[in-house]
Amino acid sequence: MTLTPLNDLHGQTAEESMIGALVLRQSATALQEGFSSQPHFRLNSHLMEISQKAGEAVETSSRITKNRSSAARTSSLGSQKRSPTRALQSEFDQCDTLVVPPNSKFRVGWDFVSVALIILDAFLLPLTMAFDLDFSPFMDNPTGGDVVLQILSVTSLIFWPLDMAMSFNTGFYRKGTLQLKRKDIAVNYFRTWFPFDVAVLVVDYAAGFLTNISEEQEDFLRPLRSARYLRLMRTLRILRIFKAGKVNVIIENLVISMGRQWLILLFTIGRMLMVIGGVTHVLACIFFVVGKAVSESENLEMGSWIEIAGIATAQPSIQYVHAIGWILLPPAPPQLDPASGLEHVVAILVFVLTVLVIGSALSILTGTLHEIRQVNNERSRKRRELRIFLQTKAVSTELMMRIMSYADYKMTRHSPIGYDTSLISPILHAELATFQLGDHLRGHPLYLLTAKIFPYVFAEFCRALDKMYFSEAESVFIEASLAAHMYITSHGAFSVGTELEMANNVVHFVDEHRYFAEVAMYVEAVMHDCTLVAESFAEVFLLSGHKLADILSHSPPCATMFVEYATEFITRYTVPDGDVCAHDILEAADDCAKHACECNSFYLDLYMDDRKAIRYLSLTPLTSKPGRTASPSNFTSMVLTSSTMPTLADLRDAFVELDVESGLHARFSEPKEQERAESAILCLVALVRDDYIAYTMPQRENARLTESQWQQLRSILVWADPTKEKLLAAILLLAIRGIGKFRSLTRQLPTLRRRPEAAVRYILDKHKDAIPSAESMDEHMWKLVTNSLEVQQEFNFAQMLQGENAAGNLAQLKGFIQDRGGEDALKFFVIILLGFMSGLAGGIGSRFMTCSNAETTIMGLGTLKHVLEEDPARLYWTYIYHRGLGLSQAPQTCEDLAVVRLACLCRIQTQKDFWSLQKSWATLGLLAQQELCKHLLADGISNDAVIFEFLPLCLERANTNPFVTVPCFLEVLVELTQAVRSASSSLYISPGKILTVDLADMAAFILMVRNSYIFQTCLTRAKLNTQDNRIFLEITQDNWRRVSEPHTDVIMLASSVRELVRKQLKEPRLPLSIDSYCSV
Repeated sequence: MTLTPLNDLHGQTAEESMIGALVLRQSATALQEGFSSQPHFRLNSHLMEISQKAGEAVETSSRITKNRSSAARTSSLGSQKRSPTRALQSEFDQCDTLVVPPNSKFRVGWDFVSVALIILDAFLLPLTMAFDLDFSPFMDNPTGGDVVLQILSVTSLIFWPLDMAMSFNTGFYRKGTLQLKRKDIAVNYFRTWFPFDVAVLVVDYAAGFLTNISEEQEDFLRPLRSARYLRLMRTLRILRIFKAGKVNVIIENLVISMGRQWLILLFTIGRMLMVIGGVTHVLACIFFVVGKAVSESENLEMGSWIEIAGIATAQPSIQYVHAIGWILLPPAPPQLDPASGLEHVVAILVFVLTVLVIGSALSILTGTLHEIRQVNNERSRKRRELRIFLQTKAVSTELMMRIMSYADYKMTRHSPIGYDTSLISPILHAELATFQLGDHLRGHPLYLLTAKIFPYVFAEFCRALDKMYFSEAESVFIEASLAAHMYITSHGAFSVGTELEMANNVVHFVDEHRYFAEVAMYVEAVMHDCTLVAESFAEVFLLSGHKLADILSHSPPCATMFVEYATEFITRYTVPDGDVCAHDILEAADDCAKHACECNSFYLDLYMDDRKAIRYLSLTPLTSKPGRTASPSNFTSMVLTSSTMPTLADLRDAFVELDVESGLHARFSEPKEQERAESAILCLVALVRDDYIAYTMPQRENARLTESQWQQLRSILVWADPTKEKLLAAILLLAIRGIGKFRSLTRQLPTLRRRPEAAVRYILDKHKDAIPSAESMDEHMWKLVTNSLEVQQEFNFAQMLQGENAAGNLAQLKGFIQDRGGEDALKFFVIILLGFMSGLAGGIGSRFMTCSNAETTIMGLGTLKHVLEEDPARLYWTYIYHRGLGLSQAPQTCEDLAVVRLACLCRIQTQKDFWSLQKSWATLGLLAQQELCKHLLADGISNDAVIFEFLPLCLERANTNPFVTVPCFLEVLVELTQAVRSASSSLYISPGKILTVDLADMAAFILMVRNSYIFQTCLTRAKLNTQDNRIFLEITQDNWRRVSEPHTDVIMLASSVRELVRKQLKEPRLPLSIDSYCSV
């Protein structure tokens, strides 16, 4: 067998390891320690392949993320505690918060104000030229309308400098990418509108300054103060109208996006009327100025048109009305002096311009009406065809009315007009999708995070949404049906309910974005836990797991974030019980998504909650909390001397680390870990007080711990001699042991201190304020606690219980304890194990320590009691021997011992299951049995041993997967054992008798593979990687992409050839040497 490539081995830190392996180990650990009755979900094959496909890009991304995390953490920890979270920093907002996007609501509102001022200037400036109005900020004794003009003039002088400042703080698009860096903004502004803005602003201030010059002042500025120069300078301000074009485009697009025909028509008519009115206004003022100029400069018989109309001495308003009338209703022939050539020329130009402007406006209006008519005709045609079809099918009137109502709704919500996609670039198409559907996804915490960090990926998600329409009382999905998509509600009224018959079991909501069946995108199969009904005509958007995987395949960093989120999501996700109401289901789904997102490393890199920052992780103020009456020492005394059983409230009051509001678990939102910690402590208290009822309270009657088993546990505890000091230290350690699993906490620690036990030790040493109860311990207890953490880091008791480790691990434990306190350290370690094992499944009491589980635990603890006195190899095999006796199988030979250890690895607890295992063993070839005996009997003391972590999980899943089976897996295990041993010389592993191989990847692969031949040959497409003196078996993407490959003829032929070759290689079995492979 060839394991390729064996030379592709390199050392790497945990932070740099493959995300797939990290996720799999985390999930597999949860599965081994959970002991929950809930079904365990695994990532589907698409996401598993994506996690592998990221490859080296993911490793590079994790290193970059680590650097970002350090920078973000440094800046966050140095900030004040006035805000619970930091502002999100991404490629959209990596600069100061004053910089705004060009299409933000604030900037659009600012642009509306600027357009309003420009329109006022365009209206007032021609009037000031024509009628000699004073439009200055420095008027002397203004009255009436002059006050309004002065206010507008002052407002203009204040607003436009601020507008220039806003331009320096407004982002812009370059090649479709939003630029928000101040340097880029400044350079772009200098190259575009800055010279124009400065020129116009200088004219504004110059005109206002010259107006304020005294009439008697004699200097070079004196000639510029004339009314002619001032009017000319102010007129230049009208050039700002060129800047109003972009706002017009924004308004037009906004109106069109609303999809209301009357609104589009109203906007078009309003815009045309404004154009006609503006042109008419300017032409009227120009014509009036021409009339005044003719009256002043030429000596005509009839005079100018003003004198002919008899308005030379009339009020300005009357003169303005006559000028407007001359533009809109010019007399024919024109009533002008025949010798006034200038007026005749201007009259002709005015007529031509009027015809062009009004004609163009009417043409645009007619075109708009034609487009609207076309849309209505298309809808009418479809509606007519549908009605004729229903009539020909003799559909009932009631049903026809319902169908036609639904058709009207759908045609109203869905535009029949498409567009040529070649007219829009891919980037603009993505931005269009984000603009249209972005709000549907931003309500979800993960997709909001994606929009901030990976905007283009977010745009692809928006493009991938599929819209579905539902009529009144139609079910979107039904409870207990198979879920295949994530459903996002949009427009319409909905109700959510379950089969539970309760008056308040229905949740109603209208026009809200809610998310259902999200887990369906991450796992292979799951059923809906509620029923969603559309109470009105409604819209729902769908996103499938296939499209999710396809989009993520093009962005390895984003795929890393989603795989990490999905793993955490399905770990927290639980199938609701039958008596859970709809409101609780919706709330649990929202909490699951929120907590999974808050635990994501990308989220943690960008957000830093001061409550979770290790620098501020001080619980000392809780020790003086009002109403607190107990202390750790008082609680321990109560356990040993009080006649009443301490309650959970007493425990939380004494140990502030378990405070439900501000304790360690509460700060990091880990209620399950707190439940396990409290259960472990209360179980230990019950053992100390010999309270059998309190210990077994959550257990079922038919599986309850027996009295004899209780006495055996009590005898182990009595042997451990739990003094008051030891009990206090044990309770504290059980209370804080789980914080080493909080990812948002361990990511703030040095890389080498991120394993659970190492993290707890680091916090105890460097951040004592986080664990104020530790002050109750003396120096000796401190030493016991730190030694116990070191022991747990080196020796896994749960692995020994299921035969996962070897006798050499017991030998290492013996040497370690002898160097760190001897029997006293061992007894304290046993006390910790009693509490820890009892609280594995949580509960007020012990859910885990049932009759069947206690039998194995008691044997394991009994073995540990003698680890300092007896030979470790003899102790280990004695434990295996007694496990065989428990299965009614007394081992007589080395092979029997090997099979019993294999039964431990398979977690077999009944004689029937053991007989089934023996049948599987018998189907193996002689060479395979011999190799497995060598592997299972190796003790790591007298000969080298290979420890396969997560091997029990692999065997358990192989037993439940018909495409794998236990015999088939054992044959693959033989090949893997041979490959690891042959490659051990080339691996960068420290010399020793025990070699550890992580099979978390293999466990996930066994769960998903649906092809026997693909599994049998998976090692040819696998890799061996080394990390921290351990070996990891990596199931590459070449395997993941073939997990669901069908059994084709080629595969069946290859499988037959493989089986034929295997049978031909059978050899006579050689006797095993007991001295070589077994220490007993």
